[in-house]
Amino acid sequence: MKRDCYSLLALVLIAFLAGCDSVNTVEPANPKAEPNLIAIQKVETDPALARKVSVQNVNEGKAGDLIRVQVELENMNYGPEDFNYQFTWVEKDGFEVQSPPALWKPGFILGRERIYLSGIAPNPRVVDFRLKLLARETYNATVGGGHGPRR
Repeated sequence: MKRDCYSLLALVLIAFLAGCDSVNTVEPANPKAEPNLIAIQKVETDPALARKVSVQNVNEGKAGDLIRVQVELENMNYGPEDFNYQFTWVEKDGFEVQSPPALWKPGFILGRERIYLSGIAPNPRVVDFRLKLLARETYNATVGGGHGPRR
């Protein structure tokens, strides 16, 4: 009876430890996609978030006649991070597009995770973009005033 109890305990422990293993990501050894990677300087991050989350890649492409952007972020810490982000779009003459207004969106990234933020230009006159990333605390203290996203 005692041996059966130890066997059952060992089986439960093995099952528990297997459940704590990290998720494996599988991708082709020779991916066919060729990203159009661009300068990371188009992304602004506040110092509080920059110590925890880093920009890995910025990919720009087209969706019809609109600019499409994808930014890859990596959480360098083991704990989750809350943040806010905003894409702003710039026309050929250098002016920021005001309609529709750029909205701040909430974001969340788990510890040691990589995620993608995507945006599509609001009109075909857009030729450039900027992405602003703020730690949730910085956002609440400056932009949001503790009342959630603002335009």
